[in-house]
Amino acid sequence: MKNIVLIFLMVLASCQPEDASPSLPIDDDFDTAASTLLKQGVLEGIQHTASGVASIYETQGSATVVLDPYTSQNGPDLKIYLSKDVDAGDYIRLGNLKSTSGKQSYAIPKGTDLSQYKFVHVWCEKYTVVFARAELK
Repeated sequence: MKNIVLIFLMVLASCQPEDASPSLPIDDDFDTAASTLLKQGVLEGIQHTASGVASIYETQGSATVVLDPYTSQNGPDLKIYLSKDVDAGDYIRLGNLKSTSGKQSYAIPKGTDLSQYKFVHVWCEKYTVVFARAELK
C-alpha cells in the first residue's frame, strides 16, 4: 500500500498546470505620440473572448506592434504573430503574450517588409489555435 501511495504522490508532483499567460493588467511605456502610425486593425476573438486594437508604429526606423487597448481570456502558450495571410501560414513570431490585459508592445525584426504583413494574431502554439486576429489597414 505504501508503494501505491508513493507512486500516486510522485505522479501528482510531476503534473504541472498549463503554461497560462500572465493575467495582471500591464501598461507598456511605448510612446505612441512620438511614433508614426503605419497600420491598424481591430482585434476580434476567434472562438475565444478577445478584443482590442492592434497597430504598427514606426519610431526612428524601427517598427513595433502595439496592442492598445487589449483584453482576452487566458490560455496556454499564447504568442503574438505578424502574418502575411489570414491563417498565419507565413508569419513572424514576435514573442509571448505579455498579459491578457493592458497596453503592450512587440518589436518587429529590422528589414521586415511591412507591406507584405497584413494580420496580427494572438496564437496558441501549444494547440495550434488562433485566439484573436486583426486585419491591418
